Amino acid sequence: MAAAGGPIQNLCDEATCSICLDYFKDPVTIAECGHNFCRSCLILFWGESEAEASCPQCRKTVQRRSLIRNRQLANFVELIENLSLQEGKEEGGKGGVCEKHQEPLKLFCTEDEAPICLVCDRSKEHKHHEVIPLEEAFEEYKEEICRRLEILRKEREEILAYLAALDKECKDLLKLTEMERLKAVEKLRELSQFREEQEKRLLNDVEEVEKEIAGRRDEELARLSRKLSSLERIIQEMEEKSQQPASELLQVRWWQEQPKAPGKGCPFHVCKECRG
Repeated sequence: MAAAGGPIQNLCDEATCSICLDYFKDPVTIAECGHNFCRSCLILFWGESEAEASCPQCRKTVQRRSLIRNRQLANFVELIENLSLQEGKEEGGKGGVCEKHQEPLKLFCTEDEAPICLVCDRSKEHKHHEVIPLEEAFEEYKEEICRRLEILRKEREEILAYLAALDKECKDLLKLTEMERLKAVEKLRELSQFREEQEKRLLNDVEEVEKEIAGRRDEELARLSRKLSSLERIIQEMEEKSQQPASELLQVRWWQEQPKAPGKGCPFHVCKECRG
C-alpha cells in the first residue's frame, strides 16, 4: 500500500484496517468503542466461538451484533485509492510514470478518475474527457478527503457520546432498581414482623382461652366430684338402712336426722315432712 510522509501518511493511516494493514473493505464500526475494521477481518478475528468478543485494538468487551456499517469511511477509502497519492506525487519513480507510454503522470482525467500522461491526453481514449493538472486534482481530492474525514471523526464522537449517555442511563436504572429492591425487602421484612406479632398475639389469646376453659372444667369437675362423693355416701347409708329390720327402718326420728338433698326431701320422698 503506497503512502507518502506527513499529512498524506495520516490520511492513509485513517483509511487502513489495523488487522489486515490494507485499505478498508466494507468497513464497519464497533459501537462500544468507535474503532473501524474490515467486516471480513473482524469476523475472521473473532472466529465462530460464542464466547465474549473484544475489540482487536482496545480489547474492550463488545457485542458481536453491535457492528455499524460505515458508508462515509468506505467513500473516504475510495477517494484515497482513486487518488493514488504517491503515484501522482512523484515523477521519475515507478509510481509516477505512465505504464503504457513511460511518460510522467502530470495530468488527471476527471471522468476516469485516474492520473494520465501528456500522450494519454492526446489519445482518442481521453480526447473528449475533462483533464486538469495533477496537482490541482490532488488538492481537490485532499480537500474532499479532509472534509469526509472530519465527518467521520464527528460521527465517531457522536457514537462515543451516545454510548456514554447510554452507559449513564443504564447505571441510573440499575441504581433505581437497587433502591426499589431495598424498599421491597424492607416492606417484606415489616410484613413478616407484623405477621409474627399477629401470630404471637393470636397464640396468646388462644392460650388464655384454653386456660379459662381448663379452669372452668376443673371447677366443675371438683363440684361434681364433691356432689358425687356426697351422693355415694348417702347411697351407702341407705343401702345399709335398707338391710335393717322393719322396726328400725320405720323410725321417724332417723329420717329427721338425715341430711336432705338441696331442693328435695328425704331420699325416698315418703316421709310426712317431705310430703307436706
